[in-house]
Amino acid sequence: MPDGTATLICSCRIINRRIEEPMMLYQSTFEDLRSRIRSGEFPVGARLPSEADLLAHYDISAITLRRALDMLREDGYVARRPRVGTTVVSTEPTARLRPTDRIDVGVVLTNFDDTFGTRVLEGMLDEAGTATDVIVKRTHGDHDAEDTAIRALAARVQGLVVLPSSSEFIPPGVLELLPTGFPVVILDRRYEGIPVSDISTDNIGAGAAATEHLFSLGHRRVALVTSDSRVTSNDDRRRGWVGAHARNDKALDDALAFHDVESTLPGSTDRPEDDVARLVAFVEAHPEATAFVAGEYNIALLLRDALEQVGKRVPDDVSVVCFDHPDATFDRRLFRFTHIAQDQPGVGRQAVAQVLRQARGESGSRKILVPAQLVVGASTAPPPTGRDGRAARSPSRR
Repeated sequence: MPDGTATLICSCRIINRRIEEPMMLYQSTFEDLRSRIRSGEFPVGARLPSEADLLAHYDISAITLRRALDMLREDGYVARRPRVGTTVVSTEPTARLRPTDRIDVGVVLTNFDDTFGTRVLEGMLDEAGTATDVIVKRTHGDHDAEDTAIRALAARVQGLVVLPSSSEFIPPGVLELLPTGFPVVILDRRYEGIPVSDISTDNIGAGAAATEHLFSLGHRRVALVTSDSRVTSNDDRRRGWVGAHARNDKALDDALAFHDVESTLPGSTDRPEDDVARLVAFVEAHPEATAFVAGEYNIALLLRDALEQVGKRVPDDVSVVCFDHPDATFDRRLFRFTHIAQDQPGVGRQAVAQVLRQARGESGSRKILVPAQLVVGASTAPPPTGRDGRAARSPSRR
């Protein structure tokens, strides 16, 4: 077994153990408080001790205590009100959350704009309807801001949708919530071995579709250009690009994969001009590439600038397929790239639906892939041809 695989398995076991231990704590805290309510130690109308006193008594985290108190509330033993505290309302259990009960959803995003995110929120709001409030926090990719937002929202809402800034580690606030049974759905990321629901586009299939479209036009050397973001969506698009080469019997050259775009990352201080300069160097180093798959719409714009600087036009000399594209419904003059259109409203609807499902008592994490669609625009065409009608050969490298 490779060292990396062994490390991953070990890490997952540790995380699962950490999840199981707090789970017993919140369950035992809930059961003890329930027993004290039933025995009359805390009669109907009485307030439970303050959270500070309960934390000291049970020696647990604030999140674990809140989950135990939420379970008491859901079973009908107590009512919790801001500035009032937790009051006993019954010594017998009543129904858990019903379909008509109010559930508010918190959403933590790295960023959003017209290319990705705005329409995801649109889908969330549509699914939430008028009975559920959606509270949004934006982190700009800052890990500390992300964790703070998760913890703050968890105290106010009944479920969370989180778009983490990285796929390399799961936010600590989420790790603490999972063992309590608090509803959490991860958006556009995957964490293998972690029992959490996630919703994302089928980026492997989408990366393959973009690449195969270029192969179908006659291109033989297709480059991949993405950001330096450490997220599963980037990794999956690359896997789709690799798989398309294999299925179409095309030689794969790893040197045609460029992953150093920086200015499009949330919170980046890099200038777009710096990325264009790096892309110019990449394009000049690989004149054999007649087509490109760009990981984002803004990357496609940077790439087009770089191609123009070396005297190449899109699509006369080079074809480009990107991911996502602003709708610009009324701007008929906008240059429209051939692109992969994610079902962003569908992703948003699925995310909120999964939170509501969990909040109303359905257990089990789900991994959902939403299909994407290739939309042909003005940025792709067959490669230039020579006098004999065959694709023109790229000039040799200088």
